[in-house]
Amino acid sequence: RELSAAALAHNVSVLRGALPPGCELMAVVKADAYGHGMAAVVPQLLSLGVRSFAAATLDEGSQLRALGAEGTVLILGCTSPQRAGELARLGLTQTVADLAHAEALNAQGVPLRVHLKIDTGMHRLGLDAGNHDAIGQIFALPRLRVTGLFTHLCADTGTAPAQRVFTQAQADTFWTAVRLV
Repeated sequence: RELSAAALAHNVSVLRGALPPGCELMAVVKADAYGHGMAAVVPQLLSLGVRSFAAATLDEGSQLRALGAEGTVLILGCTSPQRAGELARLGLTQTVADLAHAEALNAQGVPLRVHLKIDTGMHRLGLDAGNHDAIGQIFALPRLRVTGLFTHLCADTGTAPAQRVFTQAQADTFWTAVRLV
């Protein structure tokens, strides 16, 4: 595969331009940077000032650290609680998509940063946005520090009126959950 440094720089610029003030771009480089090669893509992103990355697995997160990623590295997939020590040692942020996983991570006895995956209508993965009790319980776990929340807007690229309505409903549901935590 061929990687265009100019196209990558253009994409980073366009995405940064779309962000509101105070927001930071997080580059998702899972699956070996979607087949382009993490070793080729990550140094270029770092040279463009990208500091936050997302990967699918702890092993990909470790590879990001080895490539020089010093900022936030979010692990999108489920990491076994038995590997919590590795998450902590590498300073990785783990996605939590349910209360049981959060409790199991907390039970490992190491402080961890986590982001909560909130299900707003895709119904594939995440804490139900309406389950404020479970979300609150995760915030109360003593060894987990919730540093972010996110959702998956599954129809956000659609232009059909029904897709726009669904995406807006997802966004409204997400922001309601955020305001309640």
